[in-house]
Amino acid sequence: MGLTASLDMGSEKMVMALASEEADGCRLVGIKIIASQGIEHGIVRDKDKVRACIRSLVAELVKDRSVDVVHVALSGKAIQVSERRVTVPLQKRVVEQNDLYRAEQRCADGFEGSRDELVDIIPVAYAVDRGELIADPIGKQGRNLEVTFQVYLASYDYLSELRQLFDGTGIDEVVFYPVVRAYTEALDVKTSERDFALVDLGAKSMKVVLFRDRMLEYEVYLPLGMRTVDLDIMAAFALNAGQARKLKHEYGQALRSVCKNKKLPIPDTRLTLESRDLATVVQSRTEELLEGVVFQLQKWGFDDPEDPVYLTGGGSRLLDIDVLLHRFSGHQVLRAMARRIQTSRDEVLRTPEYLVALGLLLCARQEPEEVKSGLLGKLKGLFGI
Repeated sequence: MGLTASLDMGSEKMVMALASEEADGCRLVGIKIIASQGIEHGIVRDKDKVRACIRSLVAELVKDRSVDVVHVALSGKAIQVSERRVTVPLQKRVVEQNDLYRAEQRCADGFEGSRDELVDIIPVAYAVDRGELIADPIGKQGRNLEVTFQVYLASYDYLSELRQLFDGTGIDEVVFYPVVRAYTEALDVKTSERDFALVDLGAKSMKVVLFRDRMLEYEVYLPLGMRTVDLDIMAAFALNAGQARKLKHEYGQALRSVCKNKKLPIPDTRLTLESRDLATVVQSRTEELLEGVVFQLQKWGFDDPEDPVYLTGGGSRLLDIDVLLHRFSGHQVLRAMARRIQTSRDEVLRTPEYLVALGLLLCARQEPEEVKSGLLGKLKGLFGI
């Protein structure tokens, strides 16, 4: 049986996951994380270094298994995003699943001959006969279905270069997706009972995404990330990058008020510093970063305190950052967890660095029986459960 692989290429970490489609669902076969090289802000800068990382992951994870396809996450800097609205006549005067896929097909057809490659399209709003916007049109009566899509395009040349990185790995089919697709699939948005926001705290950037009525509504890419905390620690205590990163990972705390003061050893030296001094530096910069997040949420009208905010990304490991964001936003703050993936190790599903790779296994995606070609054929690489 063939396997599906996924790859998340971050500025600091590169993660590959492997899953099989089985009778009882999507089962995780393995997952591997290594230090990333040759990537800045999600863009490949040194192809030789990135190729070496990919081959290392394939050698350790795939080994002699047969992989059908690898789904690769593209950063916000590699993608152009736009909206497109299409209308399709209803075949049976009531909205059925097949009408939704015909709308996707029509949207995709509109980009044939484009100078850029169509990466993905995600529906963000539905309406029947130009009525009010609805999240789930299935079963609604009318003559026409109107769908607004978020469209993701990327440079043919850049994607061609990325595909070449897999030459010699034994993986022939490479399919690209925006990171927001990984969030949608990992969190199984369509089953969510409440609106929610997701905040991905990366090393060099942050992403804030809002899901309302079980659909993507807004997303924004913020160009500053948690590495700025490292830079502040370096400046405050005259440390190098490695020392600052170790201090943050081992002792970093986002709330000085709950920090118990003690002497902290500075890595690779005989010196120490006060834990509250470190917490002051960490909290000051973290507050600034989270203020940008809260500003976006308020701008989008995400103001019901019962609606949760989910944290993911390596920066979400910082101690008490969830408490700090709760104080700033008023929302319940939870750790994101991948769903609908079967594994004997549940802690893998809660690991923040793994969320994107797990989402891109597309375990929540179902292929309609009525549609055997069209958009699903163009986007490729999808398997249902």
